[in-house]
Amino acid sequence: MRQLLLVFAGTFLLSCNSTKEKITTDQSRHVGLTELETTHSFKTLYSNGAIDHAEKQTALVHEAYEFLSKIMGPKEEFCLLVVAGEDWEKNAYSPVVGMPEYYKGNLIVGTEKNEMALGYGEMIKSMPEEMTVDLIRTYINDEGELDMGLFFDKLSIHELTHNFQDPKNQEGYSMSRWLEEIHANMGLYAFYKTKRPEELQYVMHLVDFSLENPPPALQYSTLEDFDTNYFTMDPANYGQYQMRFTKAGQMLIDSLGNSILKPLNDFLIKYDESYKDKLTEEEFREKLATEVDPYVVELMDSWE
Repeated sequence: MRQLLLVFAGTFLLSCNSTKEKITTDQSRHVGLTELETTHSFKTLYSNGAIDHAEKQTALVHEAYEFLSKIMGPKEEFCLLVVAGEDWEKNAYSPVVGMPEYYKGNLIVGTEKNEMALGYGEMIKSMPEEMTVDLIRTYINDEGELDMGLFFDKLSIHELTHNFQDPKNQEGYSMSRWLEEIHANMGLYAFYKTKRPEELQYVMHLVDFSLENPPPALQYSTLEDFDTNYFTMDPANYGQYQMRFTKAGQMLIDSLGNSILKPLNDFLIKYDESYKDKLTEEEFREKLATEVDPYVVELMDSWE
């Protein structure tokens, strides 16, 4: 009888394993890249000649993944792609060369200064000196040059946090883009505040400066506007939203602690895209308050 039970149990387990959904990354962006030898839970693939940068980025992402996974739980399958500018069109998704991004299980970073960092640097240089003197002092690199990569390169941790929101590596995964972005910035802020506090200034100084000196005549400003016009708003408008989302992330982490990352991540996974037409705004708010924290709804209400 005991042998029969063991056979039955083994058959049941094999059946469960065979029907378990296989999680994969979008491997169409892996063509031509070389795999870095590591013992980490994720793969790193890199462009020809970029092994030094790949090793540096892998160490950062591994450190951040270990930190975030202890809070939110492990991510079953994802890859880090370290992509050179000449390979960007083939191996990345965003048209902004070098800008960190996440999509369908692939966390992608560039090998050199990204176009957004260069653009911000030129914009800051064009402003009155008395307006930017403190900002420039923060973002001077070891060569004595203004380097906004000190901010933008850290956004790989923002994108890594998106990775946790997407356990199945899907094309679209949640019903609220603005909430995804706030959560991603919470992960960014929590990591640097907790693990690399000496680098937190590089995340927050540009945020605070941008909120004190917003671009003129922004077309969109509400949370609803962000979701509705996500693909069509101009880069300056999108960038200002991200600055506000980062500030909101700071407020949430400082008020509620790093542990709030998990219930909010669980919320984003639970209420996926299929809920967009199922929940009213009031139902969404109620669930957010009860399943995550009322303070998140307070921030929603104070958004202008």
